[in-house]
Parts: sequence; structure tokens; C-alpha cells
Amino acid sequence: MKKLITLLSVLIFVTLSLSYQFYGLPYLQKIKDFTLTDHNGKKVKLSDFKDKIVLVFFGYTFCPDVCPATMLRIKETLDNLGDYKKYVKVLFISVDPERDTPEKLKEYVKFYDKDGTIIGLTGKPEEIKKVAKSFRAFYEKVPVKDNPDVEYLMDHTAFIYLLDNRGILKLIYTPRKDNPKRIAEDIIQMVKLLKMEK
Repeated sequence: MKKLITLLSVLIFVTLSLSYQFYGLPYLQKIKDFTLTDHNGKKVKLSDFKDKIVLVFFGYTFCPDVCPATMLRIKETLDNLGDYKKYVKVLFISVDPERDTPEKLKEYVKFYDKDGTIIGLTGKPEEIKKVAKSFRAFYEKVPVKDNPDVEYLMDHTAFIYLLDNRGILKLIYTPRKDNPKRIAEDIIQMVKLLKMEK
């Protein structure tokens, strides 16, 4: 039954989106539900946001360049949504659970978002690995020999993933294709196509 619902969702999405050219790269895949720990120390499931469009980004708070740049683009995307922002949640999933405690994540996400739209998530290394695998996201620890204060950095996939309100991955935004205004337009169109407006 779940496969049939997913198939119908895909067919409806493809049919309705013929009149609108999505900016993101199309990628249709059901993401299995997962549980991680949010920046308030509470357990959170992907299915907790089944009434939202969910943006997912894998990064880490010690990231010197890619993550801050991407998070600023996500912030700009949210700023471009206007009233449609209420239909969105952003999950910032840490690929560095060794250093990214809930407290550290809370401080980090608050810099980019004051109203709770962005949620920082961490967990045990095996939990993060499992979730990243479901998105086919890559990450690995890279030792830094000439800077003892840093010790290591994390090499990681820098995509923004867009999931619909049923947990189906629909669109991917790469670093070369992450215009905030266009992403916001995609989100607004997705909300309309899925008839989420109340």
C-alpha cells in the first residue's frame, strides 16, 4: 500500500509540475523515517514534520566555509518565502557528532534563524551514518596536521535536499545551483501543487 501511495504521489507530482519548471534537480526517492537528537536535547523524527516541506543539509558547526555560505543561502531562502515560511522546516544534520553537542548546535542555528524554522540535529555516529546513507550523502574526517587547535575537518556533501510533506525527496540543490530566490519559488510551487495551503 505504501508503495502504491508513493507511486501515485510521484505521478501526481510529475503531472502537475509540467506547467512549472522546477529550479532544483529532480530526484524522486522515499526517505525512511529516522530519529535524531535536536538542539534542545529532544528526540526528533522526520515524520514529526509530515505537514511540512523539509529542507535537509548535512554540515557541521566547525566548518570554515561551505556550511556558513550554504546556511546563509538557506536563511535567504526562508526570507524570500513570506507567508509560505510556515510550511517549511530546515534540518541541519551534523556530520561531526563528536564535537556538535546539542548546545553547540543551538548556538549555531540561532545565528541563522530566530524563530525555530531551522533545527539542528545530532546523534550517535552510527545514527548519523545511517541517515546520511539514506540520502546518499558523503562525509569523512580529514586530519589537520599543521593546526593542533582544529585537529580535523569534515569533508562532506554540500547539497540541500527538498522533501515533500510525505517524506519523499523531490529536489536537490547543488552548490552551483542554490539561488535562494529560485529555491523559494520551488517551495511555494510545491506547497501549491500539494494543496498544503490552509
